Parts: sequence; C-alpha cells; structure tokens
Amino acid sequence: MPLLLDKVIGAWLSPLGIALALVLAGFAAVFWHRRRTALALIGFAVAWVWFWSMPAVSSATAQWLTAPYPPQRVETLPVADAIVVLGGGVTPTRAGFPYPNLGGASDRIWHAARLYHAGRAPVIVASAGSVWGEDVWGEPDRQTGAEAMRTVLVAWGVPHSAIIVEQNSRSTRENAVETARLAARRGFERLLLVTSVWHMRRAEAVFRRVGLPVVPAACDHGGAAASPGLVLLLPTAAALGANSRFWREQLGLWAYRLRGWA
Repeated sequence: MPLLLDKVIGAWLSPLGIALALVLAGFAAVFWHRRRTALALIGFAVAWVWFWSMPAVSSATAQWLTAPYPPQRVETLPVADAIVVLGGGVTPTRAGFPYPNLGGASDRIWHAARLYHAGRAPVIVASAGSVWGEDVWGEPDRQTGAEAMRTVLVAWGVPHSAIIVEQNSRSTRENAVETARLAARRGFERLLLVTSVWHMRRAEAVFRRVGLPVVPAACDHGGAAASPGLVLLLPTAAALGANSRFWREQLGLWAYRLRGWA
C-alpha cells in the first residue's frame, strides 16, 4: 500500500496531474456559477502545461539533474568489487512472448555490460524485483526485473556466473537496502552504481545513506538536437515527459530526505 500511495501522489503532483486538478477545479467553479474563477483556473492549467512542455524548460531541468555526472569513459572509472545496475530499463517476459523488451532506460544494462567487459569489476548485481507481481495485462510476471536484466546481459556477452540477481527490491530505497545486505554477505567494499543520469542524484544519496561507498557510473546522457530559439518555446510531448521525470525525481528526493532515506 505505501508504494501504491507513493505512485498515486506522484502522479497527481506531476505537471500533468496538477493541470488536470486545475481543470477539474475549473469545472467545479462552473457548477458553482463562478465563471471568472473557472476561466482563470482553466487558463492557468493551459499555461502550466505549455510551460512544462517547452524544450527550453526541459533543457534547463535536464542540465540541473545531469551536471554533477558528466559522461565518462569506462576506462577512467576505478576498479570495484561489483557493478550494481538498477532496474527500469527492461520489461520482463510475459505469456506468449519469450523475450524481455528493452525500454527507454535500457542503456543502464548496456553500460553495466560495458563496464564488465572493460574489467571494472568481476561481477554485476542486477537489482530489480517485481513491482506489482503482474504485468499490465493482469498476468503474473514470468520474470522479475533482475531476471530480465540477466537475460539481456547474457545476450551481450556477460557470463551467467558473473551476474548476481537481487530480485526483492521494488524501489530505489529497497535497491539500496537489499544491495547493502548482499554486499555485507559477500564482502563487497567498493561498488560502481549504474543508473540513468537523471536518476543518479537520488540513487547515490540513498546508497550512501545505507553505508555503501558507491562510485557513480551514470549513463543515459541523451542530448536534444539544436533548434532555433523560438522552436524551443513550442510545446512537445518529449519535453513534457522529460519535465515530468524531473518532477518525479525531485519529489522522490525530497520525500526520501523527509523519511531519512537520503
């Protein structure tokens, strides 16, 4: 229930969720014959969505999230005891389809394989459980996120024996807690932490909070194509998605700090 509540609150506090709340409030104002109030609320909702849909804004928020973690060649990273890669880049298999599907954050898995092949660590810890226990079709998950990552890692040349599956975690906090337990059992002292650059602030803070001396190995450094000045002010779905991700990460970091997790 706490995880579901976090997801619901996060959805309503996203740019699109706030705009929807404003529109609903506007309809309520119409019902109560507050026409000017209704127009103001709906007008603000449109302006709000437009603002967070502008590439100029998404470029600024992306810069804030990613500045501490510039791209690094794998050879420049230190040798560690293990590479920890967080889930979110692959959809596990389901009935009728035998292969996992790569998603927008799948560079996490590729970067972990890249680090392994560069000799940065002898093992990879794939950390991801099954969030809901079933897929969007209501079918039981045939794989956890960690098992799906292992499937992809093996396909990319990482030996099965070099992959440790941690499949109990369902959130960034649980990734850190479960990895800390695993590290204590296996004597891991230095870990390379692999996740998308926009997620690294929160992930690094949480892992350090549980006492793990991680070295950030951020990936997913996507770059937007250069555009004329005025085009940066036109709303796009991609910019809204990027800004929604920024909100999610900021809200997540603040919530974790309030709970003493980061």
